[in-house]
Amino acid sequence: MRFSLRMVGAIGILIAGVVMTTAHSFGQDATQSKKVEIPPTAATLEGVPTVRIDAAAEGSTRRVLDAAEAAKNRLTVSVVDGQYYWTSRDNRLLRLDSSGEFTYLSSEPGKYIRLTRLNDTIAYVEHLDMGAGSVTWWGELRIVVGR
Repeated sequence: MRFSLRMVGAIGILIAGVVMTTAHSFGQDATQSKKVEIPPTAATLEGVPTVRIDAAAEGSTRRVLDAAEAAKNRLTVSVVDGQYYWTSRDNRLLRLDSSGEFTYLSSEPGKYIRLTRLNDTIAYVEHLDMGAGSVTWWGELRIVVGR
């Protein structure tokens, strides 16, 4: 069978389109699998931090937290009538958003919780801008349903 140059070009374009579409679909699935979906039956989100980072113009410090420090800096978000409240931060009302592989709960600029899946766990970052610096905690989150 003979193929003209035009036919070879058309077949190449078709194959490239299929490969690009397939690659995009795989990428999209991978992103979607990392996004944290909070079920409608969720009662609380509870996080235990393992690391704290304090940052300022002078520099930053990273500390691995021991059990007592982790308990003292525990993250708690209550879910009441579909609204999210940052219980561990003065019951601030939180807004739920998502972007790519991340789910965000934020109260105002510079104050947010970011969630993503890492293997079989939900990892979180709790971030607070404060004056000329910031504090960030990294930890693992669990979603408690139906209390």
